[in-house]
Amino acid sequence: MVLGSLVIALVSHAFLVQNRLYTTQALRTDIQDNVRAATELVARDVRETALGGVMVAGPRTLTVRSPVAVAGVCFRQGSPDADVMSEGGAAALDADAIAGVAAWRDTAWVYRGVPWSALRGNDASSAANCAATGADTVGARESFYRLSDLNTLFPGGVRVGDVVMLFRETTLTIRASQLDSTALGLFRADYGRAAMEFATGVDTTARFQYRIGPDTYVDTVTASGLARVDAVRFVAGARRPPPTGAADPVTFGWTVNLALRNVR
Repeated sequence: MVLGSLVIALVSHAFLVQNRLYTTQALRTDIQDNVRAATELVARDVRETALGGVMVAGPRTLTVRSPVAVAGVCFRQGSPDADVMSEGGAAALDADAIAGVAAWRDTAWVYRGVPWSALRGNDASSAANCAATGADTVGARESFYRLSDLNTLFPGGVRVGDVVMLFRETTLTIRASQLDSTALGLFRADYGRAAMEFATGVDTTARFQYRIGPDTYVDTVTASGLARVDAVRFVAGARRPPPTGAADPVTFGWTVNLALRNVR
């Protein structure tokens, strides 16, 4: 009976050790997938950021502007409106995501926050107007549309041949998770839309950092320095409580540097 009890105890111990190792490995795989998904999300938004498009740069909050569509001005109305052309026209736009319009001035975008409902004009004659100034509208009449008040939004108005950008605003935030009260989460919100939690179990070490010089990264950039940001570093980390019988939590983290592709 004593020998049998020893055998059972040894087998049980081995089973518990193996089970703990399996659970730890499963947790590690889960948080690695979580961190990679969070990194891919951040990388996509950062790399789509337009020149001068960093709006808020804090350790746990990043807001950027990125193109929904880039259009060319093909007719300037006598009124404040202007007709423009972009591939697919107004019907192809994600109208709910549009946070405003920007015009290219010399070496920079000039941004104006205006909802799509205020920008959208009556474009019944846009194609004809642009054809009169030399635009090829054959088979593409739906690509021409009108933007209201475009000439009053920018100093000096716009001219035929100018480039404008309809942009979205996206905010990435690291804050208390809505799915796990003991952890942080990574949230993403487009302009006018509710924030969605894309990663849960984010570690307290996770943060954004910003490059403002060749080798200088900082956690916070004030409004006057936002134009100098040319890269974002995402310090990604995740944590899970220790599995049963283990003393230490399961953690995983890495750091990725993301250049703003549209900065130059």
